[in-house]
Amino acid sequence: MHNKTSLSISFDGHYLTKDNKPFFWMGDTLWPIYNLYSLEETEYYFERRRQQGFNIIHTMIAFDGGPGMVAPASNEAGALPWLNNNPTTPNESFFLKVDKVIKIADEKDLIVVIMPLGGSSGSFVKQKEFFTAKNVRAYGKWLGQRYKNSSNIIWANGADLQPWDYEDVYSELTKGLIEGDDGSHLITLHPGGGYSSSYFHKEDWLAFNIIQTWDSYWQIYPMVSADYHRIPSKPVVLAEGAYEAGPEYPSAPITPYLVRKQAYWAYLAGGFHTYGHGDMWRKNPTWKASLDAPGAHQMRILREFFITREWWKLIPDQSIFIKGNPPNPPHLISGNQEGRYLHAGARSKAGDWIIAYLCCPTEVVIDLRKITKSTITHAKWMDPRNGEFRFIGSFPNNRAQVFFPPNDWEDAILLVKGGNT
Repeated sequence: MHNKTSLSISFDGHYLTKDNKPFFWMGDTLWPIYNLYSLEETEYYFERRRQQGFNIIHTMIAFDGGPGMVAPASNEAGALPWLNNNPTTPNESFFLKVDKVIKIADEKDLIVVIMPLGGSSGSFVKQKEFFTAKNVRAYGKWLGQRYKNSSNIIWANGADLQPWDYEDVYSELTKGLIEGDDGSHLITLHPGGGYSSSYFHKEDWLAFNIIQTWDSYWQIYPMVSADYHRIPSKPVVLAEGAYEAGPEYPSAPITPYLVRKQAYWAYLAGGFHTYGHGDMWRKNPTWKASLDAPGAHQMRILREFFITREWWKLIPDQSIFIKGNPPNPPHLISGNQEGRYLHAGARSKAGDWIIAYLCCPTEVVIDLRKITKSTITHAKWMDPRNGEFRFIGSFPNNRAQVFFPPNDWEDAILLVKGGNT
């Protein structure tokens, strides 16, 4: 099946490619873009995110709010997505705006992930019983036909629920989308908090996995790692962790530090990550200012770090830590949150460099046997808050080395590169 987005799955199944080149997924979330944001605001948002290096935007057609918020499903002109509350009769005036949003995103070289069934814990599927197995296939086919030639969309099935709930609805939507666009776009599934789309992992239509951990950020590494190692190999994206500054989480406050930790854990477990800010999906009065929140800035730093290196050749490897992982001070462990102080590491396939994310300033002993070169040509720290580098130096590869990050940093990236003498 031809893929209109020019996005494909890599030969090893672990990442996406665009125009046959490795595609570094850097996502953001703006669920109500078709409902609450004007086209002028949409263009402002897209341009700012483009400048910051984001390339994926998650959206939903049926948006009616979320935790602590109720919103109309209509757009700012009062148009609902469907006529007579019937998904088989889409409202042209609503979808004309959707067309324009997709076009603006394409002009900014942004890919839009679209949830046709909405989210908010399945409000349109579960509570309102709006979408059913009887009507959703026709809706999917209509969507597929309408956007068959759009070059920058990915379909996200699911409704923010347990993935095994309403399987018949998801199956019928998928059939409709594929009938409508001849399978010309990638399809994934967006599950509820604490779940992964990998329930459907062996389904041919599922191009890659999506995980939502909500506030349980300590689940990120094990969940992403589990999906990374599934057979057949498929890319995996942490698409919803905890949103920066989001007030609704039991683990709040969601600080920039937590935002960074979520992202680095996802990437170094072998997956990818989508950022979000609490002001954006609510469209709080401060939404414009939140575009330049510290977490968003630090996602740009993360992206620059990875894309200037052959990130697609990294293999997750916790065994690079001989000592020091996980640190987990006993007095900080609480119930199932044991993994919240995890360090994460990866090595290159060629054995010439390793990377370690230290989530707190603790001494670690790194197994330099993971680097096959005889000399460590350089080792350095990077502060993920601001991208500042501090060089450690070069030295013979002595199989193991003690490293201690600057103790005034919250977290740190360690990069060690080897070469031959």
